[in-house]
Amino acid sequence: MERSKKSTRLVLGPSRLLFFLMLSLFLNLSCVPNPEDITLSDNSDVQNSSPPSHSSYYIEEIMALTHNSKCSAYSWQDRGRAPAAYIQGMALTFARSFCRLKTSQAAFISIATVLSNNTGDAKIDALTYYSSLFSQSGMSLTNNRDETVRSLYTLGIGLGMRESSGKYCEGRDMSASNTSASTAEAGIFQTSYNSLSASEELSKLYNEYKLAPHKCLLEVFSSNIKCKTSSIAGTGPGADYQAFNKSCPAFATEYAMIMLRVRRNHYGPINRKEAQVVQSCNQMLNSVQDYIENDLNACDDLNL
Repeated sequence: MERSKKSTRLVLGPSRLLFFLMLSLFLNLSCVPNPEDITLSDNSDVQNSSPPSHSSYYIEEIMALTHNSKCSAYSWQDRGRAPAAYIQGMALTFARSFCRLKTSQAAFISIATVLSNNTGDAKIDALTYYSSLFSQSGMSLTNNRDETVRSLYTLGIGLGMRESSGKYCEGRDMSASNTSASTAEAGIFQTSYNSLSASEELSKLYNEYKLAPHKCLLEVFSSNIKCKTSSIAGTGPGADYQAFNKSCPAFATEYAMIMLRVRRNHYGPINRKEAQVVQSCNQMLNSVQDYIENDLNACDDLNL
């Protein structure tokens, strides 16, 4: 016969009861995490509300001005429609050249002077040589510095399409006889190393970009562009120039714009007046110009 078990019950006095209540409260509070110790996981829905980086904002805004422009949709003679990367790169490089007109830095003023001065000498200056074609296209050349640089880039866009179909990485013309390191042409505008003697501003520009390759805008000019394998002619400084001309398209562009003012006969399509001047491209560049004039902070973002 089993003996019945009596249950036992712990009876707490008032002092012990108060102790256990305080201990329980302490333990519960200690389990609450400190907000500063909370780490959001990669899957968190919390979004970073900080504004886009200063440098990307203005560049993206200028590129956006090209997207729906008639210049981007234009079909060039024997070349077709320009690569979007080329039009965007030209717009940004124009913006940088335009900003040179607005700077007070002596190193940039001298380059801006060559780009914007009107010599009136058709033997060396492509704008003077092309003045009648500008008039026929509904654009008149003036002595206004801003308009001169815009007209220069309008012609430059046409030249780049003629020389390379807007491809930054174009190598030398394999059918041409100029195959030495100093005479072989390369890049968007097919310019050669021996052109450096045309103006002291060319060497200044070359050194400027070599010291700051982040200014090359390669990521813009190269977007969705397929490059053919092309060799570099020769060795030494001339070969280095060819390689840099292809890898730094913003340099190649500003360099060619100076060349158009000081030695236009370097470019066959200019001499034969095959490079087109298209009014819609001038209008697109004008919208870029207006944008910069309304906010000169854009010049800082263009790494001038």
